[in-house]
Amino acid sequence: MTEHLRASPPERYEEISQQLLEQAQEELDRGDILQASEKMWGATAHAVKAHSQQRGWNYHAHGNIRDAANYIATERNRRDLVFIFAATESLHSNYYEHQLEASEVQVGLDYSAIYIQEMAGIRLSEPPTNQDHLTLIERADQENRLRRLTRESRFSHGPEFNPEEVADLPPVRPAPPTAAR
Repeated sequence: MTEHLRASPPERYEEISQQLLEQAQEELDRGDILQASEKMWGATAHAVKAHSQQRGWNYHAHGNIRDAANYIATERNRRDLVFIFAATESLHSNYYEHQLEASEVQVGLDYSAIYIQEMAGIRLSEPPTNQDHLTLIERADQENRLRRLTRESRFSHGPEFNPEEVADLPPVRPAPPTAAR
């Protein structure tokens, strides 16, 4: 297991998610649509990573993040979350293609904020035990997603950083600039 793949605690991923969401709005307010798009994607991805870390799932690859987001939404019978996540993925694509207008990115940012808030609440609640709402196709998809999320690979995250090590990680929020003397 490589050291860089050790996992931060879920709360740290949530803190990073909030920081990136704030930065996305700042970038958009400055007119930097590309940076706003990518920061918003990062904010959404970190919200999913918080949940994935808590459940012991792989979340190193983009596909794992999508699998986790769709698994959570399906198990909770929250199809709205599938669409919101897909919208944030389109903003990730916008970083590379630059085809969306600022107003479209703002809509994505607003929905990303809702998604992040919903994911934080879901992370703190117990997974549902009743999955009767799932169709046969959804059950099969869930099994496939869970298989991918729990498969051991060289990219699987190792143990969580202990509290002393977390304190040594770079701060999520940058330190305020010091006054020049």
